[in-house]
Amino acid sequence: MPAGGVFDYYDHVRKIIEGAATDLLFVDPFLDGAFVGRYIPHVRPGVTVRLLTLKGVPTILPGAALLMQQQAVTIQVRTSPTDMHDRYLFVDGTSGYQSGASFKDGAMKAPTTVTQITDALIAVQQEYESRWATGKIYL
Repeated sequence: MPAGGVFDYYDHVRKIIEGAATDLLFVDPFLDGAFVGRYIPHVRPGVTVRLLTLKGVPTILPGAALLMQQQAVTIQVRTSPTDMHDRYLFVDGTSGYQSGASFKDGAMKAPTTVTQITDALIAVQQEYESRWATGKIYL
């Protein structure tokens, strides 16, 4: 997506998350409260949404709690036990995508891509599932 293509980025990610049947794991050190309102309402009822981040937890929690009251979705929030830089989205434990930009910013300032992970999916997913398992639990 070109710089400034924020809607195109959002729309692409929205289509991916709408396809989830059971589980979404977002990995992004810069998630914030606006992310919850932008993406999570598009998740199917019954899907568990897991957010692994480093910053922004205080802004994520209020919106996540309110959304769970209103919609049949479970949102869990944890921080990674170690530093991280890359952004990923794993869907139902069977597919994964790497985002060149934070999910909260999309293509706001610079061109970016959302690329499906194929050959390295298992290794990358295992890395972040391990961080999820040992992360600090907030919700």
